[in-house]
Amino acid sequence: MAAHEAAIAEAPPEPLDAFVQEPGCSYGIDFTALEVGAVVHVHTTYSCYRLMVVDPEEKRARVTGGRLFPESTEVRIEGATAGGSAIKPGWIGIGLRLEMASSEQRVTTSMVQSLTLDPPPSSMIC
Repeated sequence: MAAHEAAIAEAPPEPLDAFVQEPGCSYGIDFTALEVGAVVHVHTTYSCYRLMVVDPEEKRARVTGGRLFPESTEVRIEGATAGGSAIKPGWIGIGLRLEMASSEQRVTTSMVQSLTLDPPPSSMIC
């Protein structure tokens, strides 16, 4: 084994246990548990986003807000991340960043500061 390969092999992997202990993993919203038509207001360090649930199982929403989404755009809610490669799927966590993907781009927000949830209008509940 070459010297550079040994250094890579000996580097300890980044433990997911530390990510699970992040405060955002406890305080937040499980997007997949929401009802169609519910609206999540996500306030990050630099922007505010409005997410209307389209299909919670497929993690699909319509987002407006920030400078990247001036008009309603369909996205997939990938989940919460601390900024590395680990992600908690379908989660929007306070103290973490929200990752979303549209057909054109993948977006990671600044740190989520607060969340509010508006239930779906009663006319949408069957």
